[in-house]
Amino acid sequence: MNKISFTIALDLLKNKAILIFGFILAFLGWGMFLLESQPEKTILALLQVTLIILPLVTGIFATVYYYNSREFIHLLLIQPIRRSSVIRGIFIGLAGGFVFSFLVGIGLPLLLFYPTLASLYLIIAGLLLCIIFTGIALWVSTHQQDKARSMGIILLFWVFFTFVYEGIQLLIMYQLAEYPIEQPMLWSVFFNPVSIARILVVMQTEAAALLGLSGAIFQDFFGSLKGSLIAIGVMVVWAVVPYFLSRFKFIKRDF
Repeated sequence: MNKISFTIALDLLKNKAILIFGFILAFLGWGMFLLESQPEKTILALLQVTLIILPLVTGIFATVYYYNSREFIHLLLIQPIRRSSVIRGIFIGLAGGFVFSFLVGIGLPLLLFYPTLASLYLIIAGLLLCIIFTGIALWVSTHQQDKARSMGIILLFWVFFTFVYEGIQLLIMYQLAEYPIEQPMLWSVFFNPVSIARILVVMQTEAAALLGLSGAIFQDFFGSLKGSLIAIGVMVVWAVVPYFLSRFKFIKRDF
């Protein structure tokens, strides 16, 4: 399994698309800190990059890589290797390649130029989003034979988690502002990993004061250490569940 993971991660880092993606992240991460005199504005800008670009690229490229590596996967399956080890190796290799690109491009400048709790949470959120959307991509790919359909489903997941879900939340929040909906709205955040990542980081910055009603609801919970740890724990669950769903399907699938 370790050899499979290492081979896939190395192959991923040699891919031109991933190299370009890593270069773009590095250009944004290092460039923003060098050009912007206010680091808190920079971390909010990098948060948007992490929440929008990272899940999209991770999900799409992991899906494409899985389908393009079918012959390699079939070759592994005829070897005396457990299927669980094969899918685990694929998952770790793919996630490891994306995590490395994120750490070099955004994680390292955050630690060097702005070593705060907000930066730490942004790094943790970015790492977990890489793992989450790699798992979702494998889950979709193992359930679908058609590559184009899988990419379409991944795009729907990305649009829903990144844009639609929070729009629905805000609509409900302001339409029902006269009712005691604080607790339901708080717990609804945990059904979207992108929302968890955004709130987790924003609550550690001064921008939390600009969120109005939504900020007042989330500040007490996510502003505390206990709430932050719970949020990170829920993101870990989001990272684990898609992988095990894809693992179950991969083991049972007839190739």
